Amino acid sequence: GALITDPPLSALGHRQARETADQLGRITKTNDGESSASDNLHHVDKILVSPYLRVIQTACPTSNALGMPLSIENGLSEAHATPGDGVLPSPKERFAYFPQIDPNHTSLLNVQPTPGHICPKTGFPCEAFAGKYCQRMERFATILERTYHGKTIVLFSHAASVALVATLLKCSMRTLKFAPCGIYHLERINDGSWTLVQNGASNDEYVKENSPTTFPWGFGEKYFEEGTEKNYFGSSEGIGLDYFGDKESKL
Repeated sequence: GALITDPPLSALGHRQARETADQLGRITKTNDGESSASDNLHHVDKILVSPYLRVIQTACPTSNALGMPLSIENGLSEAHATPGDGVLPSPKERFAYFPQIDPNHTSLLNVQPTPGHICPKTGFPCEAFAGKYCQRMERFATILERTYHGKTIVLFSHAASVALVATLLKCSMRTLKFAPCGIYHLERINDGSWTLVQNGASNDEYVKENSPTTFPWGFGEKYFEEGTEKNYFGSSEGIGLDYFGDKESKL
């Protein structure tokens, strides 16, 4: 990684990634009993991955298991994302180390820095968190639904992407948490509403060991308060924990 915000996985993280790949294989495997040896036994049409190193490393075992390339998707970038040429390695640069990556994928959504906001860790112009991040997830959900309607997509992102879960389910973020290597499984039929099949707040079913320094993460009120140093942002634009749930109640 090129940034302090782009570290690699630990040894434990790599083990968890392999365990998660096994679990995703069980979830996505077809069970119609009619597939031939040459058929794709895993019903997955695309794997979209955040451009950050640790997420790419987490996704590689799943790519290997499913025999499907990783498509780097800027729309799934980390909170406080610092967009710009040369800030993070490009997909083609990552490909030299991770041949699982499709270097020709065009990102569905590119992150824009928020004027006046600087990442407190890197010093680069960044997208304001958490308000602008949640709006990004809202836009990304719309693009995702339109682009991959009727398809099965596996996404690898960060804990804050519980906001993407909330916008798809049209619910509050108050009770949503993401465990390390947690899996949220959502489904919908045709143009109906999304339903929650599996909650990603726990990884106990398939991960054998968790670090004592990691835990299921979720949003709190403080992430939307206006800070004097602009570390957080959102309340001035009416964005808070119930942002996506409030939208549903007004439909």
